[in-house]
Amino acid sequence: MNKEYIKMNNNDFYLSLGNYIRIMKELSKNKTSALQTEIFCTLFGIPEIKDTTVNNYCVGIRAIGGEYKQIYIYKKSHYLKEKETMLETLFEMLTILEGKILQEKTQQSFNNNEIVEELAIKLMNIAKNDENIKKEQIQKWKQEIEKKQYDAFLSETLFYAILENKQPLYELDKKKKKIETLLNDSFMSYKGIEDYLRLKYRETINYDYNLKKLADEGNVLANYELGSNEYMGYIKGYPRYTRAYQYLQIAAEAKHAGANYLIGNMLYSGNLGNKTKKDLEEAYYYLLEAKNLGSVAASNKLGLMYLHGTHPVKKDKEKAIQLFKEAAEKEYVYALNNLGKIYEEEKNPLYLEYYKKSASLKESWACNKMGEYYRKKKMNQKAFHYFQEALEANERNLCFYSYYNLAKYFYFTGSKENHLEKKEEKYLEYLKIASDHNILEASIELVFFFTNTYLKTKKEEWKLQIEYYKQKIECHPLFDEKIKKQIEEQIKKSKEALKLDFLNNI
Repeated sequence: MNKEYIKMNNNDFYLSLGNYIRIMKELSKNKTSALQTEIFCTLFGIPEIKDTTVNNYCVGIRAIGGEYKQIYIYKKSHYLKEKETMLETLFEMLTILEGKILQEKTQQSFNNNEIVEELAIKLMNIAKNDENIKKEQIQKWKQEIEKKQYDAFLSETLFYAILENKQPLYELDKKKKKIETLLNDSFMSYKGIEDYLRLKYRETINYDYNLKKLADEGNVLANYELGSNEYMGYIKGYPRYTRAYQYLQIAAEAKHAGANYLIGNMLYSGNLGNKTKKDLEEAYYYLLEAKNLGSVAASNKLGLMYLHGTHPVKKDKEKAIQLFKEAAEKEYVYALNNLGKIYEEEKNPLYLEYYKKSASLKESWACNKMGEYYRKKKMNQKAFHYFQEALEANERNLCFYSYYNLAKYFYFTGSKENHLEKKEEKYLEYLKIASDHNILEASIELVFFFTNTYLKTKKEEWKLQIEYYKQKIECHPLFDEKIKKQIEEQIKKSKEALKLDFLNNI
């Protein structure tokens, strides 16, 4: 059976010669002069080559021939001594992209060319996706892009694509490598994974029993699943943190990143112990271990420790931002939110980019934030869209303020922009949901609504509703004298409100 190879010219995950030439073809203004073979001959400075040979190199079914690599070994050795030696090749490339002979051929004219900039940005996006390129190299190329040193960037990415990028690559080898990478820093075994997956995908009726049995045998993944289920409260309907710790500790000792994070988080949150200095020290080291094993959630939690100066670390805002950014680069939504909050407090307009990015990943709190931003800008279509998006999250992560916002600003009044009619039933439904989830503003809004309804109808049933939500307001942890006065002033605006004696004591 032939192994399936990875095509090197139809994806954005490998900085390969095939993808390099593909991008050049896509950007070229004259497609007839930007044929695959023509570009290859230009890059290597040769008069001709068989189309099938070039196609094999670009598709990735064959490694680039040694005689062609030798050309670039020679070019690179000269480039390392004098950067300008690659300009001739670069301008030949630009001639293909522009589809015409160029008059000015200076380093400055090359770096100021718009199509060169577009080529560099597209190749940089591919480079960032290539897991085989070291972070240090990506950072160097990123700086070159920022400084508009496109000649240096394009030269170095050419050297990589031709000399360092490995091909052919096979899907099976890629999968194996990923597993090896995952297992590299842990004590998990192939057999342990095999046993766990066999149970996961084949067992049905006796799954819980056999998972527990597998965990008792020391299987890392079975212990992690049981531990995380206890942590989330899925087994008994409420969290059992001590039981969770017993399972997770076995997985943590085998260097499971998630297990280390959950134990660290339980200690940090006071779910295990009383958040003593010793507990927080343990939390820090579990979280640090989880971070070193690749947990972005741990990077975010460590960022919070540095942001607030939680023992055993000292308050260090810059360190916190660095940790948040590490997690944000991996699209960890809570790190994006934390960066947004920091920059919003600093009145730095960058905050909006982080909230928008988090909202694009469907994080409920960030969606609600973006909804509030656009509502205040009177951009009601966008506001309604984001509030609706906020409701799509699961119950555990849902921002219930979105129910309040939809009720108060859309269903109570209607919205022409959204072709939405006034819907009192929906207004009340959403306010009650928000109030049931401790949104103080929703309870206050309901008191106002039922007060006005009572004044119009004089029905005693509305008094009961007023009293119910009045008590909810008074019991809310955020309720204070300031809120009390605001409510009283609002109620006094109603013509006969003062006749309701018990309302005067809110």
